Amino acid sequence: MPAGPSHIPHYVERTTPQRMSTTEGLPFEKLRPSGKQTAAGMVAKGWIERRSDGQGRPVYCITAAGQHALKAPIPLKR
Repeated sequence: MPAGPSHIPHYVERTTPQRMSTTEGLPFEKLRPSGKQTAAGMVAKGWIERRSDGQGRPVYCITAAGQHALKAPIPLKR
């Protein structure tokens, strides 16, 4: 099956950010089903960003661009 448009999140790219907020992040271990490559791809696209929580641990948060990408309609396969 051909890949979809890169500006529209696929299933895993939708599932992970839906559980995130813009203020409180998720540690990498809780990004499931995303793996390292998927998370890195979402960071590169600007959909999520890595921050530090109050104790200096890395967490990931959804960005405004990520929220916008989640609202993009999923194209129908023909």
